Amino acid sequence: MPTKLFIYAIFFIFIFSYKNLHSTNISSNIKHLTEKPYKIKGKWHYPNNNLNYNEIGIVSVNKKKKNYKTKNGEIFSNNEIVAKHKTLSLPTIVRVTNLNNGYSINVRINDRGPRDNFKIMEISKRTAKFLNISEKGLVEIKVVKDLTLQEQKRLKNKDSISYDENLEKNIALKSFEIETENLMNNDVKNNKKDVKSKKKERKIKKLKLNFKKKKAYPFYLRIQIGRFNNFKDARNLKIKMKPIYDKILISLILINKKKYYNLTTIPITDLNEAENLLKIINKKGFKNAKLFIERKKI
Repeated sequence: MPTKLFIYAIFFIFIFSYKNLHSTNISSNIKHLTEKPYKIKGKWHYPNNNLNYNEIGIVSVNKKKKNYKTKNGEIFSNNEIVAKHKTLSLPTIVRVTNLNNGYSINVRINDRGPRDNFKIMEISKRTAKFLNISEKGLVEIKVVKDLTLQEQKRLKNKDSISYDENLEKNIALKSFEIETENLMNNDVKNNKKDVKSKKKERKIKKLKLNFKKKKAYPFYLRIQIGRFNNFKDARNLKIKMKPIYDKILISLILINKKKYYNLTTIPITDLNEAENLLKIINKKGFKNAKLFIERKKI
């Protein structure tokens, strides 16, 4: 009898310790990550915690159907508002704005990607749905410095992998019906309706929605090929680039009161044309070439 009790005691201790060990492993799975520099097709990328990050570029939409574990122990799912980025620390909350329509949303970066040097980010299908992007689009990305209390709690809570609190509901696109008082029939029912409508308006004003639409100003794209201290170097590169692409401009710019000669393409209106041209320029050895945007003067 004492032997059986001893065996049962050992069994319960084993089960209890296993559960504790298992739970600590789960809680320690999710972590804040900034890895070592890595290379994609000959170009180095340097992960860092850059709170001043602000970039405009092309994003693609993730096509994988299955969920999978990311580098920092979270889950990348096309049903969540998440994205991949090459250098921002994991996780990081960023503000992504579709420059074609003005839709913007907070997105959680929780994985590395995309695996090419032409796109700056890969977004989940749910994120793409909010931004109204089908396969790829031109966006502006900014790191969200001042997180809401819910977002801060989400980043600190190591045991959770749900991201809905820091993101938005589709309420921002709805047009709210405001009930008005009928002055010709000033009865009690109408007064009640008016009170309800005012309360509704107050609630709407209090809502701090991350998903918003702002005015999308017209823009055009350029590719910056290089920047030089003297005109001669810029002109020589322009001559060298002529067989690849001959619509190149040299412009004088001032940065911190210093003169630089910028070598750029002429304005490009089509995103696919800009991306294909950037690929060609990169393949020819000009790996520092990048896409940038200029707003049209209205």
